[in-house]
Amino acid sequence: MKTPHRVYTPPTGAIIVIWLLLSVGGALIWWNAALTAIHADFNRDVLGVYSQLSRKLDQNEAVLSALVAQSDNAQPGRQEMMRRFARRMVEHYPQLYTIEYFEKVTPGNRGRYHDLIRHRAGAGFFLRNNDVPERKQSLEPPARSVYLAVSVIEPDLPKAAMVYGYDVLHDPYFADDVKRAVSSGKMTASLPFELFEGGRVFLLMRALYLNDKVVAAESPAFQGIVAVVVHFDLMLRELHLERLPLDISLASRNGHTALLSTNDNAHGDWLSLGRLTWQKTLPSQSQPFELRVERELQIGDFQLLPLAALEALLALSCLLGWKIFLQRRALEEARYMADESLYLQRERAAVTLNAIYDGVVSLSIDESVELVNPMAQQLLERSELELVGRHYRSVLLLSNELADSLIEDPVSICLRTGALVELPEHTILTTAAGNARLVEGAVAPLFALNGELSGAVCAFRDLGPVRMRARQALEASEKRVKEHLEKLSHVARLHTMGEMASGIAHELNQPLSAITSYCQASLSLLQESEADPEILRALGAAVAQAGRAAEIIKRLRVFVSKRQSETRLIDLNQVIDNSLFLAEHDLREGGVEVKQKLSPRPVAVLADSIQMEQVILNLLGNAIDALRDEPVGRRSIEILSRLDGGRAVLEIRDSGRGISPQVRDVLFHPFFSTKSQGMGLGLSICQTIVEQYRGSISAENIAGSGAAFRIVLPAAG
Repeated sequence: MKTPHRVYTPPTGAIIVIWLLLSVGGALIWWNAALTAIHADFNRDVLGVYSQLSRKLDQNEAVLSALVAQSDNAQPGRQEMMRRFARRMVEHYPQLYTIEYFEKVTPGNRGRYHDLIRHRAGAGFFLRNNDVPERKQSLEPPARSVYLAVSVIEPDLPKAAMVYGYDVLHDPYFADDVKRAVSSGKMTASLPFELFEGGRVFLLMRALYLNDKVVAAESPAFQGIVAVVVHFDLMLRELHLERLPLDISLASRNGHTALLSTNDNAHGDWLSLGRLTWQKTLPSQSQPFELRVERELQIGDFQLLPLAALEALLALSCLLGWKIFLQRRALEEARYMADESLYLQRERAAVTLNAIYDGVVSLSIDESVELVNPMAQQLLERSELELVGRHYRSVLLLSNELADSLIEDPVSICLRTGALVELPEHTILTTAAGNARLVEGAVAPLFALNGELSGAVCAFRDLGPVRMRARQALEASEKRVKEHLEKLSHVARLHTMGEMASGIAHELNQPLSAITSYCQASLSLLQESEADPEILRALGAAVAQAGRAAEIIKRLRVFVSKRQSETRLIDLNQVIDNSLFLAEHDLREGGVEVKQKLSPRPVAVLADSIQMEQVILNLLGNAIDALRDEPVGRRSIEILSRLDGGRAVLEIRDSGRGISPQVRDVLFHPFFSTKSQGMGLGLSICQTIVEQYRGSISAENIAGSGAAFRIVLPAAG
């Protein structure tokens, strides 16, 4: 048996779960892509900042190197030349706040130095050793062997006037960095410090020596220190960092924070998603600052529109996929249903072909055999392998018995005309074994979907078994009719015997009674006259025999009148059909037309069907006899049945001349007949049968029609 096909349809919840998984996956992919892009932007910005800061630091070192190169100790106008060069550098490099020169002051040149600086700073000038972080000013300290005092500030800012004469060599904040610059001869950066006017700066310094030979600060070959004051804010302002959402910090080599620049855009959102950090030491050896860049991740850093577009695309894809799946499932269902329908049709066709009693041979358009059913194989006496693929003329050998002219092959006619062709009468099929079978059948065309002829189907059956079955069925039917008629005849004979016995008993009872009376009277007279005893004995015997005869007749009448019948529930409509079937020959010979107006519902009564058929057949026979003198076209009998309350009514009407008034009163008497050869017992028997089932039978004339016999019986149920 073929297993039913079921197409799995995932529930809507599964589709929602799939969509959620895809949405989460898409969101993660978007998050990773967005985070990668933010990292890329952050790295690009950081590298840009790193590159620009490195360039600024290189500019600082280049300016300082140029200043050192411009400082020629052999020239007395060195400071003025330095001033002019410094002004140009400050104007060109905005991160340079000032350029300063720390002159070496010893007891030998202290007077000259005082005169020079007083001319610039004012009459109250004296060498200072200020505590820069606490902004305290002290009196001029005791004379030292060496001072590194500020003697040049360019540009010469008014607020920087108090810085002139400041000794950085002995200042606790700058001393270490200055001594390192002197002792190393290399560029050295100081710790950052705050300006009086605001802002954070640092010194990039380099010592000056005669003959460029590094010596100690006390050595006469040491001349002083050239320094550039680098302003952090100005340097960062040149980088345009306000456009970047970054937190930038520079730390000095000792870990103290040199600068902290916080961009407002980096803290614009209330929800932080983490921080990105990048840290690296700047490449300058003389300015060893460590750059640290941070960026706080905010919701606003992520582009939500691509996420929304991605989620919408995923939702649309899921809906589209679900729609496509439903369509594919519908197509699969339709395809399965079509396959199932085709399979069932083929299965039905195969079962039908195998089950039918006709041989079926299917032919292609090239007249070769495509399909044969088992019955065709049996009739042709060939197997399927011997038939399929061969030309039909070599296996389907048809001829016509007693044909007096050439008859075209019906298969050729069908394939030529495309019409149904019946096999001619007396068609003979010759089998492979040479047996001849009388067959009948037809050849039908097969058409393709486009209407073109694609082949033909020949169906045929063997008439030998059909004729045998028909003959057997006819004999069986005749036997059943004969047995039925014999039952009716037997019942009729019994009724006739009963009626005859009743009539004879009735007729003989009176003479026997008279004989008995006369014999008894004669016996009484003879006894009074003392007659011969033999005569008395003979008369007594006659009386006894007469009584015995009366008793025999009485017993015979009782026996016949009490015969058994098969009473059961019957339908008068069915009894009428049976009776018409039995009387069909007489009706056809008499040219009588029968009209039936039967009740649409069963007319059920309790009676013997054989006896009721006898009643109806007697009435039909009388009606046929009454119509013999009528013209053929006017001979008709009408049979009616109906239920009238609790009664079942059956009427038989004829179109004859009716019943004469003289006959109507004695119509049901025994031995009365209007026929020359009749015994006069038919209607009497009908009356006896009907009354046996508590019914009644009556006759009347119908105006313009003829006689009508009505039977009324109690209805059953």
